[in-house]
Amino acid sequence: MPWSISRLVPRAAAHLLLPTLLLAGPVAHAQKAPATMMLLETGPPNARYVVPHFASGPDSLRALLSRVQRQASPALTGELFLYLELNKAGRPANAYYLRPPARPATLVARSKEAKDLANQLVAQLPAWQLAPEAAGTPDATIVLPLYFGSSAPAPLLYSDEKPVFPVPAAYSLPRGTQQPYNVKDFLQRQVRYPAEDIRNQVQGTVYAYFEVSETGAIEQRRIVGSLSPSLDAEVLRVLQSLPAALTPPRHQGRPVRVAYVLPLNFRVV
Repeated sequence: MPWSISRLVPRAAAHLLLPTLLLAGPVAHAQKAPATMMLLETGPPNARYVVPHFASGPDSLRALLSRVQRQASPALTGELFLYLELNKAGRPANAYYLRPPARPATLVARSKEAKDLANQLVAQLPAWQLAPEAAGTPDATIVLPLYFGSSAPAPLLYSDEKPVFPVPAAYSLPRGTQQPYNVKDFLQRQVRYPAEDIRNQVQGTVYAYFEVSETGAIEQRRIVGSLSPSLDAEVLRVLQSLPAALTPPRHQGRPVRVAYVLPLNFRVV
């Protein structure tokens, strides 16, 4: 559950963090090629985007985030994830921090320094370029990872060409389906709602983070937006089922490392 930067109090989590993750259906082939799934949309890996785009590209966005992080207060350590709600003009309308799973990071997220950093960053962001299909739809959202004290190169947050994954052999597509599937649904179907959380009426959204490397490997799987220890553990278990990509993300024709934040929703009905 994220916090409002202006009030730093819990707010209801949005249903989507990145655009809908879609699963492509089986490919007809004499060799019975396995079904494949894409992260961001239907169509080929270089299909038009649905993620909000930074005006001058993902490399410039990474440079801006790195500069802001270097100028941040020494009191900020570890990592924080800033959730932005964009209005229809592509401007940040609201900003929240996702609730970290560990208490020390939670205290950092609630600090004045974290609030000041968020306000500083939002003030520097130009309008985002929204996908054509976003016109006239509810406001878009995006998450900005903020890493403090790390010298490792940060991944991009989106790319021209998306990774393509094999559908795990153990997963059977629902009978009679003729449309592409949603990867979020693919993972959500495997989640087992912990009985304790059902009894306690714990519901909301858990946010999982992972990176797809230049080789297609899935790395750095972890929870960055917490709901409860048991739900966090269940989402992480499910995330482990995501296989390495058949083709890695590419930007301007070259393989790149890209970070993704995936929301999984829990509702007691």
